[in-house]
Amino acid sequence: MRITTLLRRLLGLKQTVVVGFELTETELVVDVKPSTRLAICSCCGRRARRVHDRRPRTWKHLDFAGMRVLLRYSIRRVDCASCNTTTELVPWAEPNIGFTRPFEDYVAYLAQRADKTTIASMTGIAWRTVGRIVERVVARRGSKSRLDGLRHIGIDELSYRRHHQYVTVVTDHERGAVVWVSEGKSAETVRKFFQELGPERNAALHSVTIDMSAAYIEAVREHAPTAILVFDRFHVQRKAHDALDEVRREQVRQIRGTEEGKALKKTRWALQKNPWNLTRPETEKLSLLSKRNRAPYRAYLLKEALVGILNRRQLLCRSAETRRVV
Repeated sequence: MRITTLLRRLLGLKQTVVVGFELTETELVVDVKPSTRLAICSCCGRRARRVHDRRPRTWKHLDFAGMRVLLRYSIRRVDCASCNTTTELVPWAEPNIGFTRPFEDYVAYLAQRADKTTIASMTGIAWRTVGRIVERVVARRGSKSRLDGLRHIGIDELSYRRHHQYVTVVTDHERGAVVWVSEGKSAETVRKFFQELGPERNAALHSVTIDMSAAYIEAVREHAPTAILVFDRFHVQRKAHDALDEVRREQVRQIRGTEEGKALKKTRWALQKNPWNLTRPETEKLSLLSKRNRAPYRAYLLKEALVGILNRRQLLCRSAETRRVV
């Protein structure tokens, strides 16, 4: 097997011919060319028979055996009847981009599992370049029908830049995939999603899971009035925890300095924990609290009752899913 044939197979590129290579201690430069004889306009995709000139260029490819791999080709500038003078389309990269498609796909894969700084150090590209590559890959490989067939969706916000900026994320519960993202967390941001979804697909929504944000509730009721509003467990349970802590603080203010007040000392985290996570001293504190101060202990039992109800609902859902799988 010739070395050029071996390199072509190792590169994993289609419609590409390897014509030579140059090897140094840290870098492998592979000379390539398109398998088509006639140049293709990168703007309109038509064949261009007239070549204006050639200009050497390189594209960063996936590293191999610890070496940096570059593709080298003297790209043709063509005179297209529709687009005037432009560069030809090469099969291994997008027009006017210095990275091959396999390299960009690799960066986008890493972006699902690591932060930009880590990816930049691993691949040797700039921090901002990671974001631009991800945008191109999503535009190139993302499903055009991601908003079709939505029935059960979830809407939530994520914070970034030390919680100073927010993005609204819409998830399809059935596919377990993110289908829409936009900056902001206001009702107007959610309205953009429903406007893109359209009246027909809005009417097909069965349920919408949201937090207890008034802005989200307003937008959902306005655009999908027939959908069932479902508040996610985290926010519902957090309300119960907040109410329990309010009862505890109110009791501390009222009975400060009494025996009942002493029983409330160092109970804040014990009251908030799951029973199986309690330490022995915390268990003893709750036992003493049940005898000397009934109000916080009653609030604690109500919180645990709500948790039990929510756990039961989740177990029923999981059981139903298991039966469908079997």
